[in-house]
Amino acid sequence: MDRPSETCPYSVAEIEEYLFDWLHEELLLVQGPVSLSGLRAQKCDVDRRYWVFEAIAVDLQRQWFVIVGSGGKSHFAPHHRMKRWVYAETNDDDLSPEAFLDRIYHEQPEAYAGSQ
Repeated sequence: MDRPSETCPYSVAEIEEYLFDWLHEELLLVQGPVSLSGLRAQKCDVDRRYWVFEAIAVDLQRQWFVIVGSGGKSHFAPHHRMKRWVYAETNDDDLSPEAFLDRIYHEQPEAYAGSQ
């Protein structure tokens, strides 16, 4: 892959499936519904693109940001680029979507995200 995708590489249904698997099976935190909002922020550079969505579990009054990305180096094969990846994290610092994305952008989460 030479360039990152110009459109979000995961559909809303795929993001919701990721959230369901991550929140319900791995963390065992959420029993009730989680609502996924629309796009909250995005950022791009020559090598990577990011899209940020918000997820809220009303019963826990907890917020997560779901970061979808395209591009960047593969953690397992640094000479390869990643087609797409997704990552979610709680917004414990109560950041705006833009501030959260700025922090994630500098951390480059594709190194530990579920990617393809």
